[in-house]
Amino acid sequence: MRDLSPQDPRRIGPYRIAALLGAGGMGRVYLGLDEEGGSAAVKVVRAEYAYDPDFRERFARELGLVRLVHGPHTPRVLDADPSGQTPWLATEYVTGPSLHDLVQATGPLPEDTVRFAARGIAQALERVHASGLVHLDLKPGNVMVSATGPQVIDFGIARMLGESGEGERVIGTPGYMAPESIRREPGGPPSDVFAFGGLIVYALTGTGPFGEGHPSAVMYRITNRDPVLTGVPESLRELVAACLDKAPGRRPDAAQVLESLGGPVAPADDAGSWLPPPAVGVVEEVGREYRDAVESVGAEETEGSTGAEGAEAPTGADRSGDPIGPGATVGAGPPPEGRLRRRRRRLLAAGASAAALLLTAGVGMWAAAALGDGSGDQPPSERPGERIRCDITEHIASDFAHAAQDPPSLPSTSMVSTAFSADGRVVAAGGTEGLVLWDWREGVEIARIDAVVEPLGGRPVLSPDGCRIGYAAEDGAHVYTIETGEYTVYQEGTNVGAMAFSGDGEELLLSDDGAFGSALLRVDLETDEVTGVYDGVDGPHSVTVSPDGAYVAAINHAGAVGVWDAGNGERLMEAEDAKTGFGNNLELPGDDGDVLYMTEAGVVHENFLGDGEPRVFEPTVTPENGLSEIALNLSADRLYATYTSGEVLITEESKKHYGTKVWEFSSGRELTREKDAEYAGWITVHPEGEVVTAVSLDHTSLRLMDPADLSLIDTIG
Repeated sequence: MRDLSPQDPRRIGPYRIAALLGAGGMGRVYLGLDEEGGSAAVKVVRAEYAYDPDFRERFARELGLVRLVHGPHTPRVLDADPSGQTPWLATEYVTGPSLHDLVQATGPLPEDTVRFAARGIAQALERVHASGLVHLDLKPGNVMVSATGPQVIDFGIARMLGESGEGERVIGTPGYMAPESIRREPGGPPSDVFAFGGLIVYALTGTGPFGEGHPSAVMYRITNRDPVLTGVPESLRELVAACLDKAPGRRPDAAQVLESLGGPVAPADDAGSWLPPPAVGVVEEVGREYRDAVESVGAEETEGSTGAEGAEAPTGADRSGDPIGPGATVGAGPPPEGRLRRRRRRLLAAGASAAALLLTAGVGMWAAAALGDGSGDQPPSERPGERIRCDITEHIASDFAHAAQDPPSLPSTSMVSTAFSADGRVVAAGGTEGLVLWDWREGVEIARIDAVVEPLGGRPVLSPDGCRIGYAAEDGAHVYTIETGEYTVYQEGTNVGAMAFSGDGEELLLSDDGAFGSALLRVDLETDEVTGVYDGVDGPHSVTVSPDGAYVAAINHAGAVGVWDAGNGERLMEAEDAKTGFGNNLELPGDDGDVLYMTEAGVVHENFLGDGEPRVFEPTVTPENGLSEIALNLSADRLYATYTSGEVLITEESKKHYGTKVWEFSSGRELTREKDAEYAGWITVHPEGEVVTAVSLDHTSLRLMDPADLSLIDTIG
């Protein structure tokens, strides 16, 4: 629950607006008070959709369905205006957190509490299904917890039975979607029963029956793995397992579920009669927030009646209470300072209403949900594409996620290169068909970005915060914001041979083979302006940044190596005898001045901040064409270096001349003296060293290898 901004309306239809409950992609949800002081969750559609006649028609049709849902454990629709200047809808306000937020705040709930809640939810489902409707997005976030019992909300994606058909788009939340929904088969009451089973597991254990992670990984488990019922008591396990049966026809219906649980349940007398003490405290806190918001509206009206100035009728409405746009205001200026002090930011209160009616009238769904899933009122650091820390397995644009392939495949049949995300959870691959992201532990492709990339030009580069991915090209540095899908070409028209993100993720480092004399540039991500130049190495072939961002290193095709202070651009080291190879050929493993690069003799390790002599990792048997790439794994105390025959056509004979050298990094001892490890191209080391990935020789799969001996663990693709 948040204070109103100057841009928020002060009245919507007959409702005075007391607070903002949440915001989403298609609108905002407010706490509204009618003339008698009754409360409502008032949903207002964004202006751009209000001008779409098709949207209005679908909104009205969905509203007709939602009006059919009423009774115990389901908040009813109070009022609506789908034909006003700005469409809006008001439902009963539930004073309490969502089940999701309650469990997050207090931990798993006891069996008797869950059983009481399950009876109420099953009762609601039985009535809904008997009315010819289905919910299709039942989940912990769509069950509110009030003092008297559970309330099932968000029937905005409910539809008449028989209305959906083959080929319908996927609707629902991945962790609670039924297998048939994932397969895009018609959904019905059995789909709600499946979600019900998952919801019960969450309430009892704090996690869903198919785990957490990226939606693609969760959906894969739903369709291919058994549910995890650890923590579900024996008295409920058989019922829950039946609800989670992968075959819709074998699941019980809502009436059978309700009977198995003990039948309908009357509303509780108070929160303490069915909730444990910590949960009672949360519900009571939400009630206090609600009273604060109501009192603040009364105080503002009292101030206005004694001479407050600046109150103007909202755009598109008069003072009679006609619908207004979400950008209109009554009373200029921010809320009184005392109100801001009194109403601190509270995590659970934002979910205290039926705050997320999902509208699916062809333009998508919106959910003004508890923890600010929408970006409207979030601080800049939490807005999509601007987060301090992005969850690369969760914050993915829908177009990228929908393009993900099952089973996963490499984005090219020729050369492919790879990179790990900074948190090690995702490995990216780039090729001529674009970029892909894989959850390597699950073996699941979670995103695919289609792009036309020149051969050898799709080497993926990930920002430290996990928000962006890009690649270098002859026409600039191509960068995608993973969560929003935003696409930018930096220094457009520049022949960029290599690129990297700065240590703070706010700038790009990229090579320029033109206007700046073949230099390494520092470019601001916000303005695309050049903020610095690292000179001394013309036309860098690859660029790397030290873990804390203090140093920058680059190498070019002529074998020149440079290391600079990232802040002031001072060149700290230069070398002229390096070999570029074709993959990774430069390492800044730490922040103490160490650098590694290849030469014809082997791999050189020196410290550019000290006076010691460099050491060389020289193979006992030097490959005919020298080494191709290197990779350092400090955690496993290993240095890897691959080599190739140089043959364009890979034959059985040429394969004999492909391989990988391995050294113990601390001692310099070669571990592959008698027999080299199998060849693996584009070796990439996990940030914590727990696994090594590489592309197979025929470029058909990603290899997951043991860091000690490079033995094969698994493959993707």
